[in-house]
Amino acid sequence: MFTLFRRIPIATHSTATVRHFSSETTTTTAAIATIADDAADLSSANAVLPKTMGPALQKRVLAVRRVARSTKGGKIRSISAMVVVGNGNGVGGFGEGRASDLAAAVTKATNIAIKNMTPIARFQQRTVFGDIVHQYHSVKLDIKTAPPGFGIVANNPIHEICRCVGIRDLAAKVRGSLNTINVIKGTFEALQLQKTPTQIAQARGRKLVDIANAYYGGKK
Repeated sequence: MFTLFRRIPIATHSTATVRHFSSETTTTTAAIATIADDAADLSSANAVLPKTMGPALQKRVLAVRRVARSTKGGKIRSISAMVVVGNGNGVGGFGEGRASDLAAAVTKATNIAIKNMTPIARFQQRTVFGDIVHQYHSVKLDIKTAPPGFGIVANNPIHEICRCVGIRDLAAKVRGSLNTINVIKGTFEALQLQKTPTQIAQARGRKLVDIANAYYGGKK
């Protein structure tokens, strides 16, 4: 007697493997292209800054993003830009603008930043009055005062903010989230919330006395 066996075809995974690696390659290529486009937008955004605001203002484009708003008719894509401006002497502000093209977004953000300019207190016109620990959402900022000639030791957004507002000596550390927009907003909030010795003396009901003038006749 003979027994008949049915031959069962065995499926190979070569096609599935090729498709799997092909999708990963496509995703990686798209991500690299997006990062390259964002870097190109950020580098070219500083070139389209409006120059009609006067040479005294220092302007920096610190963030450029492609955003989309979902509507009933579909997604409306636009470009968002974050600009920081300052006079280099204790006054600065930031603004965020959205438009269909990069130049319009930068112009809108610059105008908003100029409207939001506020004075920033500085010790000896070069650094902050004291160490600042501030949290803005998930961003934790640790800003410390520095001696003359120390320079600015911080990440790029904080470094550019200090250059715009006229802070020359400062050390800063960012912990938690590194979102550029939140770092910018948190840094301005921390600089505006710092208390000067005069404000501390008024809060305690004390009188602020200059020790150098009181004991040494103004000689330091």
